[in-house]
Amino acid sequence: MSRSHRSRRVPLRRRLRWSLAAVTGVAALTALPALAPAATANEAAPTVLAWGAGRTGQLGNGTLNDSLSPASVSNLFRGDVDQMSAGGTSSADSFVLARTDKTVKAWGHNSSGQLGNGGNDNQTVPTTVPRLNNIKDIAAGGKHALALDTSGQVYSWGDNSYGQLGNNRTGDSRVYPDRVQGMPKVKQISAGCDFSLALLENGKVYAWGRGIHGQLGTGNRQTSSVPRLVQGLENIVSIDAGCYHALALTADDTVKSWGYNLYGQLGNSSTQSSTVPVDVDWLEGVSRIEAGAFHNYAIMSDSHVWGWGNNQYGQLLESDEATDSDISLTNRTAPVEIPRLEGVQHLAAGARHGVAIIADTVDTWGNNSEGQLGNGTTVSRFSPVQVLDEGSKIKDVVASLGGNTTYAY
Repeated sequence: MSRSHRSRRVPLRRRLRWSLAAVTGVAALTALPALAPAATANEAAPTVLAWGAGRTGQLGNGTLNDSLSPASVSNLFRGDVDQMSAGGTSSADSFVLARTDKTVKAWGHNSSGQLGNGGNDNQTVPTTVPRLNNIKDIAAGGKHALALDTSGQVYSWGDNSYGQLGNNRTGDSRVYPDRVQGMPKVKQISAGCDFSLALLENGKVYAWGRGIHGQLGTGNRQTSSVPRLVQGLENIVSIDAGCYHALALTADDTVKSWGYNLYGQLGNSSTQSSTVPVDVDWLEGVSRIEAGAFHNYAIMSDSHVWGWGNNQYGQLLESDEATDSDISLTNRTAPVEIPRLEGVQHLAAGARHGVAIIADTVDTWGNNSEGQLGNGTTVSRFSPVQVLDEGSKIKDVVASLGGNTTYAY
């Protein structure tokens, strides 16, 4: 979703104090197991790497086992992959899409047909999604999926309990991709846990699916099985859906948000959900947005990173010298700067963890209950830990929407 914007210095209203104690994190208060050494990819045939929860086959390595360190995805090479998107509402229903040479592969959970292969059996290795050609964007939601082709047409498949397939029906699943009707030409898509988004070439945004938390941005909480215009959005250049909320980056390099806000993930200094887009506080000069399930990151044009929302596992990497551990685990209802991530090249937010490429290395932090940090342990980390070194030549990272699996390619 990276776009080029005019450079503008961010007003740093909240300069965080960062201490050496923050780097060690809460986990340093007790003895930690030895960390796995940073992995180096096989340069002869570097595969896509995955780690964390594996119970539905979402690691793509032919097993149902978790992996506490990076493991190869079967027969999927980085040079062939242009984009990945990892879905699921939890680790128990996680699945993955990968776009390769304008076609799509999928693996993992499939009870709702979200792998799009005509069946409902889980897949432990990547399989081709039929009926999709010339694809330029993909999006994995909770239990449904979207694809966008080069002509601007959107396709959907999987769970349709709330009309998230956009086919004017609810309650039935679809095991093959089919076209979503009723929209002008689309240039980007995104999928939440139970809703879908489409950014049009004219800068407007459409949404469909469940609306109970206001995640459709239509001014009410009604569910819609057909695309509806999100209110008040003009000149949008990028969108990203969390589990029950959404972000939009404007042409003015500011951020709008709407939907669920229990953890402050709308970033407007409140915890009140909104059925229409609101302004994320004091962010200017934003170049990229990244929505996790319940927390978000914004990368600025000056390479600073800000975050807001759920911080239960230190997802915002915020120091707090007032605590014994020197780590803040307080949810943030407005963006705070994250100095530790300055200069990040790529960034992904998962359910309750983060992963980033910084100086060509892959670092992870936050919740680690199923090994999603990839450092050989299940101990949560409140400062980044390096899991892949610069020799791995990783170009991007992805985290499951609501699950505990991480990917690098």
